Amino acid sequence: MAKFCDEGENWAANVLFKAQARGSLYLGLYTAPTSEPAESAALTDLTEPSTGGYARVQLADGDWTVVLSVATHIQKSLAASGAAWGNVYGYFICSVVSGTAGILHAVEQFTDGPYNVPDGGSVKVTPKMTVS
Repeated sequence: MAKFCDEGENWAANVLFKAQARGSLYLGLYTAPTSEPAESAALTDLTEPSTGGYARVQLADGDWTVVLSVATHIQKSLAASGAAWGNVYGYFICSVVSGTAGILHAVEQFTDGPYNVPDGGSVKVTPKMTVS
């Protein structure tokens, strides 16, 4: 399960207690670091695939289910097209469709990874978070 990052915790508190606008959420993959990013990580600490048609995917609000304190999104598939992505170590949820100027909400390193993604290969991710 993805863990909230400090930026994500601060964002959640502002949305809940100060009625800050939530905005959209996006799913991305990281190729570095090779270990799980720290809770203090920011988008500038992550490296994403830069070729092969890579793009973050928007996570639609209606595609989440929440049971008690666990929020699960429907599975998303991200596919390399035109070039390999190499080793992908995990995924993240953030506030911007591209770039590093947004908020890093949560990260998770793949427990059975990394996945070496060749041209034409894909990574399937089911984002899941616990609020505790």
